[in-house]
Parts: sequence; structure tokens; C-alpha cells
Amino acid sequence: MERQEAIMSVLAILMISSFFVLAAMVGLADAFVHFVCWSANRLTARKTADQPDHSPAHGMTA
Repeated sequence: MERQEAIMSVLAILMISSFFVLAAMVGLADAFVHFVCWSANRLTARKTADQPDHSPAHGMTA
């Protein structure tokens, strides 16, 4: 009977730890997708800082 309890304890520990491993893998996959989308957006975004929206009025620059 003690052997069966030990086996059940080991199985419970393995199931709980596998749940946490699965959660970590999902988190890493989410971070990877976020990084890829962020990189793609950054590469395809228009550079608005390079060109001003409009020229200064009446030669005023400050």
C-alpha cells in the first residue's frame, strides 16, 4: 500500500510540474510572437521624425 501511495505522489508531482512547464512554454511563445510582431511593425513603419509635418510659418523657426 505504501508503494502505491508513493507512486501516486510522484504522479501528482509530475502532473503539477508539467502544468508549470507548459505555462512557461506558452509564455515564451507569446513573448516570441510579440517580439516578431514588434520587429515587423518597427521595420515597416513610416519614418515620421525625418520629415517635418509643415514648414515654419513666416520664417520663424523657434
